[in-house]
Amino acid sequence: MKYDTPNNLREFVGKYMQDEEKEIIDLACKLINAKTENPPGDEIIAVRIVENFFRSLQIPYKIFEKAKNRANIVGYIGKGPSSLLVACHLDVVPAGDDWKRNPFEAWTDNGRIYGRGSSDNKGQMASMMAVARFLKENESKLKGQFILAGVADEERGSTLGLEYLLNECGIKADYAIIPDVAHNMQLIDVTEKGALFLEITSHGKQAHGSRPETGINAIWNMIHVLERIKQLKFQKTSHPLHTPPSLNLGSIHSGTAPNIVPALCKTQLDIRYLPDDSSDDIINNLTGIIKEVEIQYKAKFDLRVISNQLPTAVPIDNPLVELISRHTLAVLGTKPQPKGMSGATVTKQLIQKGIIAVGFGPGDDTEAHATNESISIKELVDFAQIMALIALDILS
Repeated sequence: MKYDTPNNLREFVGKYMQDEEKEIIDLACKLINAKTENPPGDEIIAVRIVENFFRSLQIPYKIFEKAKNRANIVGYIGKGPSSLLVACHLDVVPAGDDWKRNPFEAWTDNGRIYGRGSSDNKGQMASMMAVARFLKENESKLKGQFILAGVADEERGSTLGLEYLLNECGIKADYAIIPDVAHNMQLIDVTEKGALFLEITSHGKQAHGSRPETGINAIWNMIHVLERIKQLKFQKTSHPLHTPPSLNLGSIHSGTAPNIVPALCKTQLDIRYLPDDSSDDIINNLTGIIKEVEIQYKAKFDLRVISNQLPTAVPIDNPLVELISRHTLAVLGTKPQPKGMSGATVTKQLIQKGIIAVGFGPGDDTEAHATNESISIKELVDFAQIMALIALDILS
């Protein structure tokens, strides 16, 4: 369906997406039924579904595969000096247990689509495929390029997905919207905390459990250091868009039997720090704490950085925030607010490449990774309408 400058473009696009509801449901179910649990991934199964869709509409596309079956697909609509990228990930977390039905046989009930990936992130991909159809049918109106990517490996760090596309495949854009932020289209992710993952190893000396004084208990020493780390002080503790920084003790492993003094203990920490803080300062503070415990208890520790995703932010007054706010208010009657995220999305990689990127999308924030994951069909249709209007504004 093409438009010829209708009096009310919003109503026109709304009617178009209402007519696309059945296809959005069908595409979402097909994508959910493609079992792309990561690990192992196998995103190629979902990529083939998107590929068939692009082919049916004669949308030019490329498939990028860094590792066997870990595929990404990128479709292109329109040409021009400006470009908008939307990336949805095709991998999902493992299904887990206690599902009502097979999590990889999607079903609908009471206005919702159920199945692993329905909310994170295959329902959103189905919405964006409907947007791609609309833009392809109205390609002559575009003066820029719309790029839709179905990417791999988001659930395990994006090494084989968007990071690979940006670093090795030449994918570029002026703007990007990542529909991997739920909150029912009421939040715009404009800034994300840093994510610092650390491993601490406590080295002791093994001995018989009946004579612990002859050994060095790595667990006791670890407890001493963790008690002090629990009181870690951050230099920056407040931010207008963020909750305070956080420290999580995620894992601790040690010991083989109650009658053996353990010689090794490993623990992992997840520290989320604010954009104005420094990971170097945090690591230096932890190093100081560790040295104090080593001296006091004649202990020995190693500190290793597992990963450090730096905090990112884009200006609140960037064009994407204005367009998302305006069109969401027009369609839903509510205006989404710019917020900071404690979690990490692929907007980090995009911003680090100089792309203005924000997160925005449908879905309940409690559904991702949950048993009996689901998403509202109406939200998927509304999201498609909002995104089509945004794309037309940026690219027309």
